[in-house]
Amino acid sequence: MKKIENCIALITGADGGIGTALIDELIKRKAAKIYATGISIQRLNDLAAKYSGIIVPVELDVTKEDSIKSAVTECNDINLLINNAGIELKSDFIGADVAKKALFEIQVNYIGVISMVNNFLPILKTNPHSFIVNILSVGSTALIKRLATYCASKAAVHLFTQSIREDLKPWNVDVIAVYPGYVDTSMSSDVNFEKITTESLSQNICEAFEEGLLDIFPDKMSSAFYGKKPILITYLK
Repeated sequence: MKKIENCIALITGADGGIGTALIDELIKRKAAKIYATGISIQRLNDLAAKYSGIIVPVELDVTKEDSIKSAVTECNDINLLINNAGIELKSDFIGADVAKKALFEIQVNYIGVISMVNNFLPILKTNPHSFIVNILSVGSTALIKRLATYCASKAAVHLFTQSIREDLKPWNVDVIAVYPGYVDTSMSSDVNFEKITTESLSQNICEAFEEGLLDIFPDKMSSAFYGKKPILITYLK
């Protein structure tokens, strides 16, 4: 069983709805310190003021290598990395500006996660037990036509997540994948479908994490979609 109590966490995209709710839940579960990172430093400062002494606000753009390296220097004691930052530009694959939208989603949702993991790995490996939590989507393994470019970026980080899980076992770094369905945030404001609240989502994620699950389906939609079966990746040599 994994415990959030006394962990030192870093959350990307902490200035968004899910990130803020995750911070609230981690604090309820007695995390020792949380580096709240994102591009809106004012919102991060507001979070830090709300939880004085626990939250450290850090301006971080996951698409910029120098920004990540600066965060590594400042946040050099973490044992829990939560890659939550994400962007969804509501695009299919046909259109004049699709390539630009797809590139930006790939940079944030996929390349940003790769960069965060690899830059923070030297720190994570020094701990007796560390954790990487990647917030993915049911769109990681399904095509939603109106979100096609987003699904492509999430499919890429899905493969990355499942791949490094085996790679990092020798260092006792657990890699956890979270596959939410529709969440009640501004990103899904145009969706007429049952949505889980950010508060319930965060609670379910943390409960499953502490139960030791590696693939987490935190809501009714994702549980029904995956049937609570493990996601299998075939490795070809």
